Amino acid sequence: MGQACACACGASRRQYWTIGAGLALAFGAEVAEWLGLEGMPPMALAGAAILLAGRGVLWQGLRALLRLHPNIYLLMTLASAGALALGKWGEAAVVLTLYALAELLEQRAAERSERSLRAALTIAPAEATVQSPDGAWQVVPVAQIRVGQRVRIKPGERVPIDGVVRAGASAVDQSPITGESLPVEKGAGDMVYAGSLNLHGSLEVEASTTAEGTLAAHIARVVAQAQARRAQVDRLIDRFAQVYTPLMLTLATGVALLPPLLTGAPLSEWLYRGLVFLVLGCPCALVISIPVTLLCALTGLARQGVVVKGAAALEQAARLRAVAFDKTGTLTHGNLRVESAQSLDRRPLDEHLTIACSLASHSEHPIAQAIRAYCERQGVHASPLEAFEASPGLGVMGVVDGKPYRMGNHRFVEQHNACSKSLEALLESLESQGQTPVVLFDHQPRAVFALSDTVRPDAAEAIAQLHALGVQTALLTGDTQATADAVAQRTGVQERYAELLPHEKAQVVDRLRQRHGAVGMAGDGVNDAPALASADVGISFAERGADLALETADIALMTHDLRRIPHLIAAARHAMRIIQQNLAFVLTVRAVFIALALTGNATLWAAIVADMGSTLLVIANAWRAGRLPRSGYTIPQ
Repeated sequence: MGQACACACGASRRQYWTIGAGLALAFGAEVAEWLGLEGMPPMALAGAAILLAGRGVLWQGLRALLRLHPNIYLLMTLASAGALALGKWGEAAVVLTLYALAELLEQRAAERSERSLRAALTIAPAEATVQSPDGAWQVVPVAQIRVGQRVRIKPGERVPIDGVVRAGASAVDQSPITGESLPVEKGAGDMVYAGSLNLHGSLEVEASTTAEGTLAAHIARVVAQAQARRAQVDRLIDRFAQVYTPLMLTLATGVALLPPLLTGAPLSEWLYRGLVFLVLGCPCALVISIPVTLLCALTGLARQGVVVKGAAALEQAARLRAVAFDKTGTLTHGNLRVESAQSLDRRPLDEHLTIACSLASHSEHPIAQAIRAYCERQGVHASPLEAFEASPGLGVMGVVDGKPYRMGNHRFVEQHNACSKSLEALLESLESQGQTPVVLFDHQPRAVFALSDTVRPDAAEAIAQLHALGVQTALLTGDTQATADAVAQRTGVQERYAELLPHEKAQVVDRLRQRHGAVGMAGDGVNDAPALASADVGISFAERGADLALETADIALMTHDLRRIPHLIAAARHAMRIIQQNLAFVLTVRAVFIALALTGNATLWAAIVADMGSTLLVIANAWRAGRLPRSGYTIPQ
């Protein structure tokens, strides 16, 4: 890798020296012509410049001509050929060498942005110190690490694999992965991510995944997929350039030939003006400004822990007019806790807990995890489960000791006609207190669990920032209306939709789109996947998101900070504004110089300098897309 980089840098330096020498020769030819020298001196200087620095442009232009596929290179080739035909050797050489320089600068700008993005993501080390079965520690390639193996990370080393700390304590810099600016203290039981930097303590980490399953690897795959996804505005410019180039050829021909044919004006004078017009018709600045702007924006967001799956998703994020949020695990911590449990029949509560623990043991839903944890605290263990079936958004069903049982939410109980008047009153009472009731039942209610969750401290701030950006907000949950109202009141969410099944969340997203325009959806669970896919922009959380949610989403937040959502929208809008500024600037410069060309006040080399200058300026402006102004919202730290 190091040799490849060194070779690339060496090749780049040689290109700059070659083009620099070509420019010196070309301007030498111009000076020779200004001094009145004719014949071999300017011809020799110009010919050497063209062979040294401009031959690549000429070759590409000739290929385009032979294939009858007009492009930028053909415009430059025809302009230089016309200058040579008029005896303007110096100008022909300047046109080709300046364009070669502009092309090299454009290429380096794009490569710089792409390298920056890849460097931000290719951060996990290639080797790790792993404990072998006999207890010895040895250095092995990260690709050989298996789930459950212990990995030792010394101070100053990067974490090679995602895993759980089993021994040691340290502060870890997770900024390359999550975008958090401050180190995070890690101890036994805490999760660490590949690519993070261990600062001062030694850690022993139990691998929870293989090298292919780490967050860093997932981000790298997202970036690879993003390279194939192009923004609509980017594709529009390509189609524009395909029409624009032959159109400029036609107009330049008209400028060169129509005045002499119609009015008898001097052919050489108008042919020169037509060549200047041809150079000004080069769409380089238009074509390069958009991909560089988008790539800079993607790079800046990735460094801040927001991974966008391509420029198309970024463009859609700029258009968002509403964002819908899942409740559990998104607006709330998702760390549900059973606050109380009670038997609804004459049997002891422990008997019901055994059945509930059995049903919960086959589910990874936050509610099931909370019930399992409660049963363990009560010293109750699960009985063997003979069958199991999950109803997403409702509950679970299983067979324990030959008897079928169900456990789920209020709606699940009503669907199976097991909700009596007394149970209805109890559930409504719990819901009014902001708690989530879960009922264990067969043909009648057996036990009820009251669970509570806490709203994330950053939720209200993120919602307020979205409103400041003119974005509507909505809460989508499978929980009851009373619980949804309580969470919405604490966070400031404007609309709330409760008791939704997964497919109903997707339907609500469609209705929001009809009312407001483009809709984003933020969620982290399997239940959210249909809504994430239905939204114009799906947003999931890499820290705890389900694999299906991460794959379905267009954008992954590396840390669960909801303020990154308004930050994303603001950054996307910032990038689109820069694109609009660049297009307006380039078209204005073109219009001014075309007017000068038609009145005979512009030269060929001045036209190419204007083209190169506008290209460099739009590239410099494009780099601002990676640095979002801090106004109107708070960039999360």
